[in-house]
Amino acid sequence: SDFDRAREIRLNSPAKINLSLRVLGSRPDGFHEIETRVQQVSLFDNIRIRPASGAIRVSADRGDVPSGKKNLAYQAAVALREAAGIARRGASIYLKKNIPSCAGRGGGSGNAAAVLWALNRLWALKFSPSTLSRIAAGVGSDVPLFLSGVASLCRGRGELVSRRAPLRTGWILLIKPSFSLPTPRVYEWMRKYLKKEKGATSIGLRPGNSKILDFRNDLELVVFDRYPALKECRDALLSSGARVALMSGSGAAMWGHFGRKADAEAAADKFSSKRGWRIFMVRPLVSSPLTVASLEIDTN
Repeated sequence: SDFDRAREIRLNSPAKINLSLRVLGSRPDGFHEIETRVQQVSLFDNIRIRPASGAIRVSADRGDVPSGKKNLAYQAAVALREAAGIARRGASIYLKKNIPSCAGRGGGSGNAAAVLWALNRLWALKFSPSTLSRIAAGVGSDVPLFLSGVASLCRGRGELVSRRAPLRTGWILLIKPSFSLPTPRVYEWMRKYLKKEKGATSIGLRPGNSKILDFRNDLELVVFDRYPALKECRDALLSSGARVALMSGSGAAMWGHFGRKADAEAAADKFSSKRGWRIFMVRPLVSSPLTVASLEIDTN
């Protein structure tokens, strides 16, 4: 194939879970002000990227992956090319997808971050990490957090990032139900909830103590009423020995953190009979795949 003949970078692009997600209020731009703690986990898409002439092409092994301009990896490559002023550079990007889409796991955003990181090297642009992060924020709210280490605190629409200490122990059971929740719809429910409950568009900016990890996801307030199966999933994780169980992002994926692998395996068995639900047992990542040490460059 084309891939065998050129320099290429292969990367693992991880999924993330939200350890907490606080909705602080609605913003004038129609987005929500949030504060979220994010942790990357050992569920990966595999990406192969190589420079090419002219066009940017993205292909994938799964039919449900958006192609062309709808794909965040494509958008990231175009944004990087525009920022560098190099209209003639191209790239071939192949995505082997393992992370379920539309599940609050950040698969597409992680892919976009990996593409920015790799093409910065393959195109020899030498953009600084802060410049890459700024380009990433233009591609999507979740993209910068995948460039900033394995655990982050994000504010604003989600794009202001600072590093945090990662979870270092335990097992995480990720559960993807057979249905998906579109993010804009979940936030629309939240907007209505805020108006009804508070008589205003804002919860009032409660900075809280961001040093202390507060395991909660405010979006559960509007999702669990409409999807009781997700609340049942959380309760089942907790009764199986999970220390914490939450919805990830805007759903529909759920996660539970277990101290003992045996407890996580027993919980996985409970869910395995649910038709069409996908289960992954993963570890929290303690180092990012986007480091020079993880590079596999094929120069043959």
